[in-house]
Amino acid sequence: MIILMVQMCGVFLATGQKTTVINHYSSDTTGKGQIEMVPTGTAEHRIIINYYEPASEQQLDRFEELVSSYLALYVDNCAELKGDDVKLKKSRKETMRDLNGIVKGALDFYEYEKLKDFKGFSKMVDNKLVAIENLDFSKTEFAAGASDEESRKRMQNFYLQKELSDLKLLANMEVGIYGDDNLMVISSSDETIIDDEAKQRLIDQYVDYDPKMPLEPIKVNLSDESLALINFKDTTSLGGTTPSPSTDNEFALKVLELLEANNAKLDGMQKQIDDLRAEQMRIWQEQQDDKNLVMQKQIDDLREMVFALVKMNTGEAVADGGRGLLPPNRSEGTVTNLPGSMSIYFDKGSVELNASAKLSLNEIVDILARSSQMKLIVTGYADKTGDAAQNLILSQRRANEVKRFLTASGLPQDRFITKYFGDRDSQEESKSDRRVMIEFVKS
Repeated sequence: MIILMVQMCGVFLATGQKTTVINHYSSDTTGKGQIEMVPTGTAEHRIIINYYEPASEQQLDRFEELVSSYLALYVDNCAELKGDDVKLKKSRKETMRDLNGIVKGALDFYEYEKLKDFKGFSKMVDNKLVAIENLDFSKTEFAAGASDEESRKRMQNFYLQKELSDLKLLANMEVGIYGDDNLMVISSSDETIIDDEAKQRLIDQYVDYDPKMPLEPIKVNLSDESLALINFKDTTSLGGTTPSPSTDNEFALKVLELLEANNAKLDGMQKQIDDLRAEQMRIWQEQQDDKNLVMQKQIDDLREMVFALVKMNTGEAVADGGRGLLPPNRSEGTVTNLPGSMSIYFDKGSVELNASAKLSLNEIVDILARSSQMKLIVTGYADKTGDAAQNLILSQRRANEVKRFLTASGLPQDRFITKYFGDRDSQEESKSDRRVMIEFVKS
């Protein structure tokens, strides 16, 4: 028996896909006879309807993480320093085509349905590539940390990495916006198979359909009890009296009074909850302040012991809160004229490190890498904006963000101590109070 199967894919019906399977039997080679065989030329139609829904947050995160990792790998290697000039390894047009290809490749990998195709990154991404390509450090003077050629090269690399990070941030933002509005996934599928006769009935029904034709009545068999209820006249009334406009008004007033009483009870309960929450926050704040005072005293005592021990054994000064400087003739490393402290500033309500903050922290990492005896005290602050408890949490998050950056740069956690005081030392809304202060201590 010879079987010929043809599958026709890619024909869509509404939101579904139609697959046609044709079985053709040229002759009886089974010996079973014509009764048990399907006649020649018969056709079956399988209709598959796929139901789509917007991709979930988890699916979007998975897609964006894949794209972000490949974009980061590509962008970090798309440019290089040649002397004082920055060169793209490929032309700008080829680089843009590669970036677009990464996104399209991820879409094909997950087989997501798209409401709109990805048209490529915007002109903003292209302009950022132009800015990177036009970098020329031969005309750039770095104000800090570039006293020799090695420092100058390091500053050039820092600045180039900052520009590449901005490019990655911009590309990832556009990918996220595209995914939120366009990606769809299959939630369920329905499948049915129709033969030639059923197909012809559907075609006839479609061709003969008249939108003005009245609908056929639906016959419903009702019991005698149901018919009696349908024919029953409503004689109910409020308070056993005959319904009238006045009794309707009285009923509405009673309902209104009940609603107002319930609202008053809810308002009272809400006030009790707010008062309880405020009291709990006040108690927590007092406990937190006590803990901070005890911790601060322990840290101050420890610092005084370190200062006294160093002065007693070596006669050298150490940095203390900006009041002193490390001596320029100390024996270890090449760090000279180091200030007692540095500050990293944040935007209002933010815990994100900007490019300037990252450059400063990279300098601190370099200093500690060349001076194994140096340790840090990282203290977070906030300004007077908003609630004191929230400001305390905000200052803690800022200190932890600096801690995270330092540990990610390879510094062990035993080389610094983190503290946070919220808006305790702030008098007004000022950028100088939205900071993390980093104090240098030589152990």
